[in-house]
Parts: sequence; structure tokens; C-alpha cells
Amino acid sequence: MTGRIKADVAIVGGGISGVCAAYYLARHGARVVLLERGAVGSQASGVNFGGLRTNGRAEGELPLSLRAMQEWQQIESLVGDDCEVEFTGHVEICDRREHMATVESWANMARGYGLECELIGGNAVAERFPWIGRRVIGACFVAADGAANPRLAVPNFALAARKLGADIREACPVRSAAHDGSRFRIEAGDGLLVEARILVNAAGAWAGRIAAQLGERFTLDVMAPQMVVSEPFARRITSTVDYPVGGRYFYVRQVKRGNVLFGRGPGRADLDTGRAQFLPQNAFDASCIAMDVVPLLRGRSILRTWSGVEGKTPDSMPYLGLSRTVPNLIHAFGFSGHGFQLGPGTGAVVCELALDGRTATQIEAFDPYRFERATAAA
Repeated sequence: MTGRIKADVAIVGGGISGVCAAYYLARHGARVVLLERGAVGSQASGVNFGGLRTNGRAEGELPLSLRAMQEWQQIESLVGDDCEVEFTGHVEICDRREHMATVESWANMARGYGLECELIGGNAVAERFPWIGRRVIGACFVAADGAANPRLAVPNFALAARKLGADIREACPVRSAAHDGSRFRIEAGDGLLVEARILVNAAGAWAGRIAAQLGERFTLDVMAPQMVVSEPFARRITSTVDYPVGGRYFYVRQVKRGNVLFGRGPGRADLDTGRAQFLPQNAFDASCIAMDVVPLLRGRSILRTWSGVEGKTPDSMPYLGLSRTVPNLIHAFGFSGHGFQLGPGTGAVVCELALDGRTATQIEAFDPYRFERATAAA
């Protein structure tokens, strides 16, 4: 793939944040080229749980999450496909008083943002969700939450972006990125040169390497969220459930076809190969918890397990905002395993930053330089 392309905006990374940014930018008439090392949605954005969750979000994430939810609610009109989106609710169950107190505090905070959330006692949980086998003292339920099929969402956003004129190049890894004082010059693939006034770094777990080429350093670890899916059976699990156990969240839902999807614990990831491996022990542990929380799974067959490569920040909040050192560079990465639902909101915010230099959505919590600020204050 050789040649020379001039664009208004170049995007590195074909995960949900980068692809949604391409979609909204193209919808606003910008000339956009997106460069993806593999296939769009082939890493964390395409192999995750698919949760569309506002429930339990950190306060700093709620404005972006609520904006994204508005987009998910009209997904079919945006991309021409429903992406198997369902709004069946999300319930976080509690079996410890300290956890219940945390959930109650969160619900009071979230209501201040206009989010409708319901606190439920243990007996009511048993009545409303009789398929939950774990005895609990209470829960927080957000009826407006739901899920989508991540294997459909990112490709459909990419198709819609292409129809709007976005140039999306797959199997086109970035070799180098530089800024000459006025424009970015990106070498990719086997001799492709892209010149653009604006660059969006949405390269996921690899975004730290892109930033380093432009003289910036960010703390970013690699993680590999791991999923398990069961054989299909009659649908009885009516909402998504999550539950903290052993310092990690377990989460489970049942899709229309009857398969049950659940996860807890990471796999193993390698940035150099771009590959992720599932860890059998973690899959086994997640299966044991699954049968405890949802006894309907006992005796069912596990069909497969998988993982993907994701970037994680020290506080599990993304880096999202304009660079302080490189003109017209926008960072959008480090979503730490819970960025799928945020994707359309992130794309819309990136579009505004690129075209207007600002956004009305509160993104202060995602300041890419917050750790430098904290160090200086100390």
C-alpha cells in the first residue's frame, strides 16, 4: 500500500474510539483517514463483554457515559444496523454491608447527573431476579443500561463512516509519526505517507508508543480482558449482573440466542505480537463464580473463551484531550477495559476537539497530564 494522502484529520487506531471519531468527523465534512494495524475492532473493542453500562461508573466518567448512551439509543439510525443493542438493565449485587454502603453513595451521586437508578433490598432482588442464586443484601439497578454485540458495532460504525467519505485503511500499521511544525507526517503500511493537520492517537494499548514518537510519555500498562461463553439455552437471565469478588468484578448476561457470556480475570497480552491468550485457571475460576451467581449455568457446556489486548492507566480512567506539547494532537486511549460503552461519546468529543478545539462534555477527569500534575503538587 503506497501513495500519498492529504487529510484534515488522521486517526491511528481502529477500535471503537477511533472509528467513532472517524464517523463523526466525516459526518461534519472533514477529510478523514484512519490507519489500523489489523482489522477494525479486532482487539479490545471487538472482543469485550459488550456492556452498555452507566451503573457504577466513576463520577468523572458519567458525563461522557451519559452522552454516549444517547448515541447508543439511536444506533440503528446512525449506522443502519441495531448491532444487537438491548436495554435490559444492569444490576450490581451486594453481599457485604460496606459494598452496599458504597453502592448507596454512588446512587445518590449519580442521581445528581440525572441518572435514574434504583436501590433494591435483598428480598426484592430475590423476587425480581429469581435466577440469581447468590443470596444478597441488596443491589443497585439501572433499567436504562443494556448491551450490544461488539463484533457488530465497530464494523458497522466503520461502514457508516466510509459511506460518509472517511478513508479507513486496515492492515496498515503506522511505522512512524512526526510533526514538522505545521502538519503531521505519518508513514504507514508499505510506503503510504499521510499528511494531516490534526492527529488523533486512538491506538489503544499501542498508543503509548505512538505518543513516544511525538515526544510524549504516558504511563500505560497492557491488559487482556478475558471472556467465556456457554452453550445456548432458554433465555431466563433478564438483565446484566455484576458482582465484586476477590478484588475483581464478575459480570454475566444472556444474549437473545440463549448463550451466556461472562468474565472475570485477565488473560495474557503481548504488544509486540499483538496477540492475547486466555488463561485456563482464570476461565475456570470465572466459571465457578458463574455457577454460584447464576445456578442455571450448572451442567451447561462452555463453548469457547477468548481475550483481547487493551491499555490500562494507573487510575483506570482514559487519557482524553488535547496535547500540551504537540499542536493539534488529540489523545484518546487507555480505557482500561470499560471503554466500549463510551465509544460513541468519545468519538463525538474527539470530533469537537478536532474541529472546535473544545467540547461541552466534561472531560477534566481524563486530563492526559493528571499524573504529572499530581506529582508536581506533591
